[in-house]
Amino acid sequence: MKEKKIVLIEDNPDHAELIAEAIGDGDTESNSILLSNGMEAIDYFEGCSIEDQIENRIRLIVIDLKLAKIGGIDILKFLKKNSRYSKIPVIIFSATSDQETINEAYKNGANGYFVKPVDHKEFIEKIKILKKCC
Repeated sequence: MKEKKIVLIEDNPDHAELIAEAIGDGDTESNSILLSNGMEAIDYFEGCSIEDQIENRIRLIVIDLKLAKIGGIDILKFLKKNSRYSKIPVIIFSATSDQETINEAYKNGANGYFVKPVDHKEFIEKIKILKKCC
């Protein structure tokens, strides 16, 4: 089985594809696990056995904040309170630029926070910076 490196929790399929391709150098299958809403993310992490974690070697978790069913901050809290995932770096990549929200993300254990730019070229540049995190 191919090694997985990044869990991407993103509900916008276009953003998810851009992020996964940029981080994985175009090989989304071997470098990303894509989850499209908050409940799917919680189910994924609750269902992961120790063997799955070792096999998948998760190096980075990227979360959008505005997700269906369970929001990104709640996923962040879940991950950072869970000893199986608390040491994995979590980056928030969201359109939300509100300073209060950014502060809340860091208070709850985010290792980084990137605001999604509207411009496509800037979006790709941010992803290249994000890629250096893993």
